[in-house]
Amino acid sequence: MNQKVSILLILLLILAEGCVENRIFIQLHLDGQSYLRFYSQGDSTDILDGDFQHPFPGQNWTTQISQKIRNDDSIWVQNTEGLIRDSIFLHTPTNPFGLSFKLKRWKTINRFSSYHHLKMTFHGRQIKSDYPLLYQAILSEKMDSLHWLTEALTIIIDKSLKNLTPEPITINTLLWNQRLVNHFRNTFSRIQSLADLEQMQNDRVNYIENILRPFSVDNSFPQKLADAMTVHEKYLQTSLDLDDDSFEIKVLMPGQVVSTNSSSLNQDTLVWSFGLDSLLNDQFSLEA
Repeated sequence: MNQKVSILLILLLILAEGCVENRIFIQLHLDGQSYLRFYSQGDSTDILDGDFQHPFPGQNWTTQISQKIRNDDSIWVQNTEGLIRDSIFLHTPTNPFGLSFKLKRWKTINRFSSYHHLKMTFHGRQIKSDYPLLYQAILSEKMDSLHWLTEALTIIIDKSLKNLTPEPITINTLLWNQRLVNHFRNTFSRIQSLADLEQMQNDRVNYIENILRPFSVDNSFPQKLADAMTVHEKYLQTSLDLDDDSFEIKVLMPGQVVSTNSSSLNQDTLVWSFGLDSLLNDQFSLEA
């Protein structure tokens, strides 16, 4: 099966049963520095698939990857730790479609005391706003259903056409794009099985050419549209890969915690536990 097939078939398969445990420990020091430790455990494919990447090794980060055997299964473990000296840390993964976050700390002082604050914001996957039916399928754990497929493919077409539309955008251009989107939607609605989808994927460009026969388009347009679709499919695939991931964030604050939205408090340590369902909107923030 070629790469283009695998990219879109992920949209139709029940998500893999493999699981990755991601744990992040953060300790805020009084001197303004912050210690971060990342720990991920799972099989090699899940650890290295790029949906959630550790900060890359460099001046402030050290990383170790090891392997262990548990019940005859091979388990991979990645540990990364580092010290942040700035009040703001922006984690931008090398995978442009991977999960990113921003960490910010600050201190407020009044007449009687000082308070340390932390905000960690994960950039959400925007599934709820961009793919409403897929969003419902994820929450209801019915990813094996095809009822959301037409919408997802149509939205990918719409996004791709917008990427290919030159500025300035005119009313005629918008109407033209909408005609194409509606035509693709009607075609996608006739997909009834994985076999139908694989037939489409085996030769994406030829499939698009056949759909666009009633329209007058440039000969290079089907290839351009196929390439543009791949970008949005990869982002969506990476988002769905996160369904295998669970996250536990532990934060040790200096001094007494006054307010927080943490899931629980274990002695002096704040704990947040969440999965993909918390990352489906525009952003997800942890505050203390």
